[in-house]
Amino acid sequence: MVRSSRSAFVRGLCLVCVALSVGSTASGAVTSVQITGEVTRSDYATIGIGSPVTGLYTYDDTLVPYMPNPYNAWYGPITAGLSFADGSSIGTNQAHVFVNNNSSGLGTVDEYGVFFDVSSGSGTLTGAFTTFDFDLGLGWFVLRHDMTGTAWDGIALPNPETVLALLPLDSSTLYFYEESYGFSRFVESEVTDLSVVTVPAPGAILLAAIGLVPCRWLVRRRPT
Repeated sequence: MVRSSRSAFVRGLCLVCVALSVGSTASGAVTSVQITGEVTRSDYATIGIGSPVTGLYTYDDTLVPYMPNPYNAWYGPITAGLSFADGSSIGTNQAHVFVNNNSSGLGTVDEYGVFFDVSSGSGTLTGAFTTFDFDLGLGWFVLRHDMTGTAWDGIALPNPETVLALLPLDSSTLYFYEESYGFSRFVESEVTDLSVVTVPAPGAILLAAIGLVPCRWLVRRRPT
């Protein structure tokens, strides 16, 4: 009888932990967006034009904008990064999402971008991006425009999966400048897909792990 009660408790613990992990994942405010693109200009020999670009940026979709005005707003800081076919990469946890509604130095325009600045060393660089010491490193993991200014009416965070359709023009650019030698290097790309992906919250992963231990024990337990 004691063994039966303990088995029932273990089964219950298994189900509760797994259920909570699923619920935690579903109710989380974290949004992770997969970036897919193609290099259109490169000042680095190992990063070829036409080669693929992949990346990911993650943010809390309940973020409150800072420095907002009626026309544009910044959201962050968020984590973001890009990887290239030659193994080069750039990443930071100090990126920001920019949403612009109907105002810009270019004139009437709606914009959406993911901006980074690693000039102060607040990022991780590998491959081609470590070939020289730069004084300025910044740019856009994603930068899309609609020159008609009719993509949206507001500065709220849009659904990333609608951005490509609503904003047809792409100006995604990584920019590095080395003051001592007075030269700049660019990597420009065209984003071809933005897809929201599921990345479970750490708490959900922990709950699932706790639940899987008794589940595994139940599966492997032989009847006596």
